[in-house]
Amino acid sequence: MSTTAKTTLQSRLVGLIVLLFYTVMSLLSLYLMTVSSLTHLGTSFELADLDWFPRDWAFENFATFFAITRGAAWMWLRNSLIIALVPTVFNLLFATMAGYALAKLDFPGRRFIFWSIIGVMAIPAFVTLIPLYQMMFKFAWFDTFYALIVPKMAGLGSIFLFKQYMSTLPSDLMEAGRIDGASEGMIFTRIVWPMAQPVLAVMFLLEFVAGWGDYFWPYLVTNSTEQMTFQVGLMSIIGVDQGTVLLQDYGAIMAGSLVASLPVIILFLLLQRHFVRGLTIGAVKG
Repeated sequence: MSTTAKTTLQSRLVGLIVLLFYTVMSLLSLYLMTVSSLTHLGTSFELADLDWFPRDWAFENFATFFAITRGAAWMWLRNSLIIALVPTVFNLLFATMAGYALAKLDFPGRRFIFWSIIGVMAIPAFVTLIPLYQMMFKFAWFDTFYALIVPKMAGLGSIFLFKQYMSTLPSDLMEAGRIDGASEGMIFTRIVWPMAQPVLAVMFLLEFVAGWGDYFWPYLVTNSTEQMTFQVGLMSIIGVDQGTVLLQDYGAIMAGSLVASLPVIILFLLLQRHFVRGLTIGAVKG
């Protein structure tokens, strides 16, 4: 074996070891949570209680969790689905239109708008938190779905991502459509959207996961049990929001945490093929 071949083999082996290490570390918490959700843990939970395999299979932990919430968990799941799905759909719609316009349409101020978006993206989200919170009170949206949905309906990150993707596509396709008499709406729906499936899958997955896992903002703008998301409700039954820790069955809590994770896992498995393709957007350009 030549020296070059040995070096290549060693590089691949090192890369494989690093990837395996990070894969195991990423999945370790999910695995331990799954094992704990199937184990009788009781009202105390320490590091020593973690096991690689369930000591005694406790599938009733899931029923116990829903019993603890008195049925409110189903309502929290519905709320989480609404505030994750509705803003994501609108976000994709606005981002694709804005990204297409910035990348393929020539109009005054296009570069200024684009660089303004880049500048605003550099501002930490917490800087705008207090003004946004005050707006919810002035609009009388506190403890309503409006406060949970409307502020998330448009995201600058999605606009930037779609604009960068559209910049890699040949403009000849759009010009051919215009020559054939197609309107901008037809070009957008019949040419742009079909070619944008990989980036749309990435955007949908990222926005949905962000909305589904969001805790801080729903915690700020909701008070009633009816408006809680699953993450806020899960923390409330532990008692963290009350400044204390309630005595609950931690096996049931872990079961609830696993229920909260399943929609995201299922969605990723469904969109995995498109997601992997979307991650390579712009990697090769020529």
